Amino acid sequence: MLIISAHKSDKGQRPYNEDYIWLDEDARLFILADGVGGNDAGDVASRLAASTIGPIIANQLNEKPHSTTAAIKEIITTAIETANAIIYDEAHKAQQKRKMGTTIVLALIQAGTAYICHAGDSRAYHLHGNALTQLTKDHSWLEEFGGGQAAANNGEKSPLESALTKSIGQDSAVEPSFTQVSLASEDWLLLCTDGLWRLLSHDQLKATLKAAGDSPDRAVAALMGKALAVGPDDNLSLIALKMVD
Repeated sequence: MLIISAHKSDKGQRPYNEDYIWLDEDARLFILADGVGGNDAGDVASRLAASTIGPIIANQLNEKPHSTTAAIKEIITTAIETANAIIYDEAHKAQQKRKMGTTIVLALIQAGTAYICHAGDSRAYHLHGNALTQLTKDHSWLEEFGGGQAAANNGEKSPLESALTKSIGQDSAVEPSFTQVSLASEDWLLLCTDGLWRLLSHDQLKATLKAAGDSPDRAVAALMGKALAVGPDDNLSLIALKMVD
């Protein structure tokens, strides 16, 4: 099965972009990170996380190309733990007044299965037929303690919506969430930061992906265009993946 991908990041109405995208199409590994901590903190954290996690996973899988699900989970979580330690140490060295950290969401695709791992509120979605499924559950105060009622509000987030219960680099240890999903031809995977999903409804995401046919470029352009039209005050980033024969 062939995977076609496209991605895009935009700073929105902010003066800087704390999001970072890393991908290795040969390894079928796609990573999206959304930094927190402000300029010279969040952007550093997101870049460090993605550029640390990606090569570790790719190199490990190159050495063990036929790994079991348990081994793949171990490889991914170990890579995330390594990035967490690096960012946590960097923040302490820099004596950051506000802890720097980053969300992470990644998709690794092997033998018709997508392995999804995340920490924070960046999301992964799977479109199969007419059903769009959110594969990740936000690690946020609102999701875990407030009923999960995050709502689009012209890109503005309440303090509760912004409060993460899990991220990379803000604590000495992290336990990311891991799941997997079987893929079929014509399926879509969408990875996106909260700057995008807060502005577009579940139905808008589904309809836009379906309307894009076999073109992730078209999907990315349409999704980004619709979100930017709202005038977001947050960074927006996404990776769209289409499975084709």
